[in-house]
Amino acid sequence: MNKSLLGMTIVILSTASLIGCNKTQEGAGWGAGIGALAGQAIGGDTGGTLIGAGIGALVGGAIGNDQDNQQQQNQADGTTMRRTTVHENLNPDGTISKSGTTTTTSTQTTDGYTGLED
Repeated sequence: MNKSLLGMTIVILSTASLIGCNKTQEGAGWGAGIGALAGQAIGGDTGGTLIGAGIGALVGGAIGNDQDNQQQQNQADGTTMRRTTVHENLNPDGTISKSGTTTTTSTQTTDGYTGLED
């Protein structure tokens, strides 16, 4: 019973420590934990556990870094939106006259959102 409670406490604290991390950091944390378990299961000693944790952290961090890069590329895809507005006036005799158009463009780049431009 005490070992189960200790194990659950360690899992909860490990998961809570990853809150607010980016994908690279999360991947390294999960990789180190899984690698340490695998290293202990395979080697059965402290050396195997440490080697497994190190390898797991490297692999998990690399996978998380790739996910971060993909997410960053998806956010800054160069999307351009263009809106054209036609200005119309209602005349006293009930007719409508057009006085011109305005085109507004907004663009998202890798540097961020450029805002509205005329």
